[in-house]
Amino acid sequence: MKLKEIKTDTCLVSKDADGIIHKTVRPNAHLDDKAIKESDEIGFKLAGGKKALILYDARPNFTLNNKGMEYLHKHLLSKTRIASAIVSDKPGIRLLGHYFDNSPAGSPPVKVFHGMREAKAWLLSFKNGKAIEKKLSVVLKHKPAKAKKAVKIKHTEPVHGSLTTCIARVEVDNNNVAHKRILADAHVDMPSLAKSFKETSRFLGEEKRLMLYDLRPHFTITDDALEYVVDEIMGQHGIATAVLAKTIGVYLMADYAVKIKKIKSPLKVFTDEVEALKWLAKQKN
Repeated sequence: MKLKEIKTDTCLVSKDADGIIHKTVRPNAHLDDKAIKESDEIGFKLAGGKKALILYDARPNFTLNNKGMEYLHKHLLSKTRIASAIVSDKPGIRLLGHYFDNSPAGSPPVKVFHGMREAKAWLLSFKNGKAIEKKLSVVLKHKPAKAKKAVKIKHTEPVHGSLTTCIARVEVDNNNVAHKRILADAHVDMPSLAKSFKETSRFLGEEKRLMLYDLRPHFTITDDALEYVVDEIMGQHGIATAVLAKTIGVYLMADYAVKIKKIKSPLKVFTDEVEALKWLAKQKN
């Protein structure tokens, strides 16, 4: 039961009978640092200025910019909260569970869940200052399937033209940057990822290049494909990788790859293609 609900342009903030602060993102909302700060301040007031249990409903589709991402990372670990639970069915957001497992000791716990019931049960375990022992972060039920190694073909001439696979369009520009643009509404699973990766490797050859991934169009990705992208593709098949994005899932995927998986080559997320190409140009050496 919600005792009070306050609406902002991007979020619905309320407090239930158990004292949990609910924050529900509005469908198609665009979140920046100001929007997230506004909902935080409302939640703090509803909690009477005291530390609170926070429950985020992040299931609706929304976008998040760089400043919003930085603010979110900082304030999920704010001392103004006891613990935070996030509910989402998006693989990218669920990487938060792994990301915050590596938070500094003494930081407020953050967990990601599939459903509201288990998220609330976990939060209520902190009401008396006692955390449950059982680990409830969302993990994959099955190990990612292994994609077959691509056949490597070394080109004797520069790559010309472009290639369209089942999930992306690929081309190489005059500066030797390989552009891979996800197709709108593509669904990326292990079979489609393996097929696309093999075709792309044949097209590009063995030479390592600067990589530009355009992930701004809407697409979906399965858990095992996401894990394979992070573990096997990002950082291993290019000199440096720039990613164009406008959704939180892509930001989290990149953050997870860099900070947790510690991939070997530079990786950075951008919203502007010109800035991404400028950054790539500096990575040649």
